[in-house]
This record gives sequence, structure tokens and C-alpha cells, in this order.
Amino acid sequence: MGELRAKIAGTGLGIPSKVVTNFDLEKIVDTSDEWIQTRTGIKERRFLDFDAGESLHKIAIEAADEAIKNADLDPKEIGLVVVCTTSEDTYMPITAGRVADAIGASNAGIYDLNSACSGFLMGMHTADAFIRAGIHKHVLVVAGEALSRALNMKDRTTCVLFGDGAGAAVVSATEVTDPENDSYIMGHRVYSQYDKDYSLAVLGGGSLYPPSHPDFGTKVDQIITMNGQEIFKLGTRGMARAAKDVMTECQFHPSKLDWFVPHQANIRMIEMVGKLFDFPMERTYVNLDRWGNTSAATMIVALAEMNRDGKIKKGHNVLLDVFGGGFSYGAMLLRW
Repeated sequence: MGELRAKIAGTGLGIPSKVVTNFDLEKIVDTSDEWIQTRTGIKERRFLDFDAGESLHKIAIEAADEAIKNADLDPKEIGLVVVCTTSEDTYMPITAGRVADAIGASNAGIYDLNSACSGFLMGMHTADAFIRAGIHKHVLVVAGEALSRALNMKDRTTCVLFGDGAGAAVVSATEVTDPENDSYIMGHRVYSQYDKDYSLAVLGGGSLYPPSHPDFGTKVDQIITMNGQEIFKLGTRGMARAAKDVMTECQFHPSKLDWFVPHQANIRMIEMVGKLFDFPMERTYVNLDRWGNTSAATMIVALAEMNRDGKIKKGHNVLLDVFGGGFSYGAMLLRW
């Protein structure tokens, strides 16, 4: 008998239909394609077409359906559905309920998880714990965002960065008899640091500042605000720490990595973190040039693309690494 562990058994994508290029943004805000690409590495991003009936839960369902098929799983075998998002359709009913109902996961527990950009990693952290405890055999982790609804399109420091999208992973129990070769989640480390200065925030819309509050729409609003320099500094430091710590914990040398899959926030941040532990850009997966920052969804969108396109193969060692609002940050080491 081997040790009970968890692995990613299937992945899926939910892709919004609208492609918004930097040239499109030039027409509505004081910016340029050169300015955006030089500072972020982003060329275009996707927005949900709400006028055509698209929504967060619809692309989340699309991603979940694909992941379940990819894993060759009956939805009724899923014990838990976790949807990681900061931009749920409604507070109630929760998005996980919409997803579970649509895919036929009638035996599953459900909840939404909000950990900002760290959402998918925290969802995986949760799924791994449930599986290793023997509570569930299969957990569906979906991460998706509709951040286009939370953008101030007059603020060039934020509106050029974010996009919409969704991805999903089926996380399943596996018996590990050969730790050096079997597919499983090897380890993960997660951390927190309170963002007391609101360096990355959406202050309006919750119970502190609801739409009925006299300051709503003037001093605060339901839009993303950000101190970019502070986030860059803290994010780079946090991601480097998390990557180093999880590899140390797993007694794993960076030279054995096949893929580094970081949070897709800024190309400069990705390059700097890679340099800190000597990992080459050729084996660093980057798709923010096409997606922008989809917050909770970035790493699973990347993994699902890699799986779909045959870039990631059985036996590959993969490092996930993220920093998000809150602040929350962490890293996960897994073998595909």
C-alpha cells in the first residue's frame, strides 16, 4: 500500500469571446500599446460579453465540463466543488452552486473561495487537504474572474492590466508507491500579510461600504485600486520566498523543474522571480500577453492551455507560484 495523496487528473478552460487589444484601450484612455507592453508584457486581454449573455458562471461551467471530461469522471463522483473568485455573479446564490448544478455534481458540497489572485492555489491547498484526510476522492477546483466589471476605464494604471477568464482542475486521490516518479502534489506553502494600506483593494460594495453608504460612488467605489510599485516589490519578494521554501521543504532542486508556472501579473515580476532561483524563461510558461491578469484564474488557465496543447506531459515537475491581494501568497510543487 502506498501513501494517499492528490493529483491533478483533468483540466479545462472557459474563454470569454471579446478580445480587447492595447490599441482598443488607446481609444478610451491615455495610454499606448508601447507603454503597456513595456511595463507589463500584455498585448491583449479577454472580456466577457455580458450583452451577449456571457457571465462568470457560464465560463466557469465551460471550464468545469471540460475538466471532468478530461479526467474521464462521472460528475456524481465529485465530493466537493470549490469556485475561487473575487468577482462572483451574486453573493447568493454562490457561484459554486450554479456550477455544481449545471455539471450534475449532485453529491458535492459547494463553496466559493476568495483569496484574490491566490485563489486557485488556495483552492488546490484545500483540495489536497480534503483528499489526504480521506474525506473526498475527487474535488473540482474552478477559478474564474469577471474583473472587467470592476475596472475604472479612466485609470490607465489598472484598466490595462486585468482580464476575464476561467479554468478548472479535477483533483483526485492517488496512491503513491514511487515518490520519485508518480504523479502527485508534492508540497505547498502558503502565507499571509495584512494589506493595511489597501495597496490592492476593492473597497466598495461590501457590508462596510454598501451602495447605500453616503461615501459610495465618491470616496469609495466597487472598482480595483492599486499601488503598483508596492505590489511589485511585495509580490516579487513573496513569490521568491514561497518558491524557495516549498522546494526546500520537498528537498527539490530547481534544476529538476520542467516548468515554472507563475501568477501572470507582470512580465518583469515573472522574470525577476525566475532569476532569483536561476530558472530559465524557456521553461517558464507565460500567457499574460494574451490574457492579461485574470487574478484567481491565471495559473489554472496556464495549466489548462499547456495540457490542451501537449506542452505539459506525464512526469513533468511543475512549480506554481503566486502573490495576491490580502495579501496572500504561496507556491505548490507537483508532478504531472
